[in-house]
Amino acid sequence: MAKVKVFRCRICGDPYIGTEASTQCPFCGAERRYFVEAKDWNPNEFNVELTTVEKEDLEAALKLELDNTAFYDCAKNAAQKAGDEYDIAKFKALMKVEREHASAISKFLKISRPELEKLACSSSAKENTQEGWEREDRAIKAYSKFRDEATSLRLKEFFSVLVEIETDHLDLHAENLQQIKR
Repeated sequence: MAKVKVFRCRICGDPYIGTEASTQCPFCGAERRYFVEAKDWNPNEFNVELTTVEKEDLEAALKLELDNTAFYDCAKNAAQKAGDEYDIAKFKALMKVEREHASAISKFLKISRPELEKLACSSSAKENTQEGWEREDRAIKAYSKFRDEATSLRLKEFFSVLVEIETDHLDLHAENLQQIKR
């Protein structure tokens, strides 16, 4: 029987225990290649000397992630009222991932993760899925810009990975919208 190990995700910093690294971080959604064994973890992963532009971009990213977290929380609650188990699971998972992104961004900014504000959403899962697609599309565009503006290789990597993760979310919403149209 294989022995379990402790891994750390380089994108969010969270630990994971398993016989091997997860295919995707269960917390932030980063791919397996961003896991390292905990014994090899560099505790300075989030200690980056930020330029003014990088700080502003991280602050904008934090606002975006907090807004998306609050939106997905509302969408999850709407799905619960409708008794839609699939959309409860989808929106809850997306909410958790976006919240983890906000936590990682807060580490770079060396602040506590701010509390969520309540956001309104539709009672319709289809409309919330469409809005989720639009939110992910905006995030991808913002993070691509922030990646290109970053001078720190670590922030370039971080924003590149966020683009990958948000693209996965965009694809999920697109697939769901196609299924709804059928």
